[in-house]
Amino acid sequence: MFSSWFGGDKAEGNAAPSAGSVFHEYPHPDNWSQIVDELYSRFGADGEQIPLDMCPCGERKPTVRRFLVARKYKVDEAEKMIRDTMVWRQTVAVGDVRGIDAILAGKPRWDLLHDNRRIIPASPFHCYAKQGYPVYMLRLGKGDGALATTAPEECHVYCSIVRGEHLSKVVVPEATKRYKAAGGRRGQEERMQAAAAAAWGGEVNGVAATAAPAPPAGTDAAAAAANSNDPLDLMDKQVVIVDLEGIGMSALRCLWVFKTINSVAGYNYPELSKAIYILNSPSVFEYLWSAIKPLLAAHTQSKIRIFQTGPEQYKALQLILEDDDIPDYLTPQPPGQGSPKGHVGSVTDCERPDHRPEGVLALDTWVVSQSAHPDKACPFK
Repeated sequence: MFSSWFGGDKAEGNAAPSAGSVFHEYPHPDNWSQIVDELYSRFGADGEQIPLDMCPCGERKPTVRRFLVARKYKVDEAEKMIRDTMVWRQTVAVGDVRGIDAILAGKPRWDLLHDNRRIIPASPFHCYAKQGYPVYMLRLGKGDGALATTAPEECHVYCSIVRGEHLSKVVVPEATKRYKAAGGRRGQEERMQAAAAAAWGGEVNGVAATAAPAPPAGTDAAAAAANSNDPLDLMDKQVVIVDLEGIGMSALRCLWVFKTINSVAGYNYPELSKAIYILNSPSVFEYLWSAIKPLLAAHTQSKIRIFQTGPEQYKALQLILEDDDIPDYLTPQPPGQGSPKGHVGSVTDCERPDHRPEGVLALDTWVVSQSAHPDKACPFK
């Protein structure tokens, strides 16, 4: 079971990645571009009915494609999903505030963010993967399970909205700018091949088994490498790394939390994850997985890799992260080591509520910038 790629029906293309890729690749139909155009045209000649506010980088076609993938390229179902999301963005409520724009412009709910960070220690942006994807880090086994069962639903709804909007409006645009500066799709493919080659200790298609560095943004080399003409060529996905150390069967009590978050993110911010790494999976994970799996679409299941502790887990992380970016709690520590190896303090800590990693600080700063309320200052140190 462990260290496998999870998938449903093999006919849907839920296979392990090829030698030229570290991640599972969705099997788009040959005529996917025409299908995107067909759905796009249902929202006006230029897709103008789709609010730009729900489109990362202000690009509507990549958003249409993400919704199509979420509905297996079934045009009618994808159209309904987009229209439902458009309505949801106008009607979702947190307290007595209704609509995404009003929620972000209103008084920040620092109380809900505080509780959510105790329940799910995380960092919305930890680093960039070698392949260019932004990395979202979580430590579910270190959260406050008792608080998870008592926190109101609006806690998880609000925090999912803040996370989804920040990802779409800040993280994805920044990652896309960096991605294009590093050569766009061509440069990414070379880096993905290089990282994948390391798994076989050699080369793939003549590419050395080392990650090609991205040219610094703003340089002549970066400008020459940039490919900004293709609106579909965005870095609009993230790599999610979930550490389960410390988790047990009591996590089943928190299943409704996952359902709530999935109902917000899965339906209204679909297909924003490239891969999901589940690490330090305990012996009880099979039971937990049996409860969670039915809630996930088959194409989402195919993105998930599950590991127990050990060299294989660390090697998998080295394929996607620089050693200095791998958290200390996921890095093998030599006996007698003075200071820990790896990145220290990568996520929030329910036992140290004032600890905020850089990614959390950046999110909080963005929350303040979106608010028009006079009492919007962040109370966290």
